[in-house]
Amino acid sequence: MAIRRLKDLPKDLDTRISEDFNSLIKDVHFQLSNQHKKRPITMPVWTGFFASSWKASNSAVHATHKVEDYQPWAGIKRERSLDFFARRKAGPPYTKQTRPKKPVVRPRFPVGQGKRIFNYRKSVFIGNKAEYSQYVLESGEIQRFVQGELAKLIKENMSDKGKLFIGGGVSEKYSGTTQTGFEA
Repeated sequence: MAIRRLKDLPKDLDTRISEDFNSLIKDVHFQLSNQHKKRPITMPVWTGFFASSWKASNSAVHATHKVEDYQPWAGIKRERSLDFFARRKAGPPYTKQTRPKKPVVRPRFPVGQGKRIFNYRKSVFIGNKAEYSQYVLESGEIQRFVQGELAKLIKENMSDKGKLFIGGGVSEKYSGTTQTGFEA
């Protein structure tokens, strides 16, 4: 007998899909946070704030956090800004600004802590809280991740469970905010 509705799944299969779905969310968050040492995404890491600001939620994630409001990233940005203005003040020929020696990548919204479990029957949004995140999208790295690495993560975590649909959109209310939702 074929099962036609998700709520009619056998309990063991429902549990397995839920565990695998949550594993997928953790893996995607881990990759976007540039924590994978062997295969990090080549997104620009200046202070580390962008890589540290990924969040998984059941509602849309809005880019509202300023780097200046969070330590240690505010200190790193201030240090680099002072260096930039000192170089400008010195006059031509301008030397290229150097990257910070130790950008800090420390996820501010970790996935999988406590009893937080995402329901595979509901949408999950993975977005970035950094206010300037729309400018990082210009590099194309997020798009390449969604088109390439994300498919591999889905196959690794959800291959024998059926289809998983990915939807993306741009928020009109919050200019430049992108959202990616996963639905089973």
